[in-house]
Amino acid sequence: MTYMKKLVMLVTVVLTVAMAAVCFAAGDGNDLNKQQKIVDKFVAALTVADDSGYAGAAAGFSPELKQKMDVKAFAALQKQVKDTLGTMKEMKFVAYERFDQGDRLTYLGSYSKQQLVRVIYGFNKEGKLTEFIFAPVEVQKQEQK
Repeated sequence: MTYMKKLVMLVTVVLTVAMAAVCFAAGDGNDLNKQQKIVDKFVAALTVADDSGYAGAAAGFSPELKQKMDVKAFAALQKQVKDTLGTMKEMKFVAYERFDQGDRLTYLGSYSKQQLVRVIYGFNKEGKLTEFIFAPVEVQKQEQK
């Protein structure tokens, strides 16, 4: 009889731990989904030819970023991205990192003038976009023998 009690207790403990792990992951998943929607709006606003997407993108900005990135600064960013990187071909999500003071999402993109660009988006604890970085990656070609 004690063998059955131990087996029931073991199964109960395993199920409890599994449920706790699922609940913890659900919170991270919700945060990630919200932040990815903000990134999607930001990327969409960057690709349009005018400032029509700015309001949607700015809704996800932190107050500090809103001060730095007004409509005029956003238009300058659009021009800079178009001039240096070209038009975006594709963008793929590659990493989600959680930190004490916020989160960081990393994407790899392909543009018409730059084959590979690492784009990093930083978020504060409230889930608002605080910073972004476009970092071209040099791809070394392999020598053929």
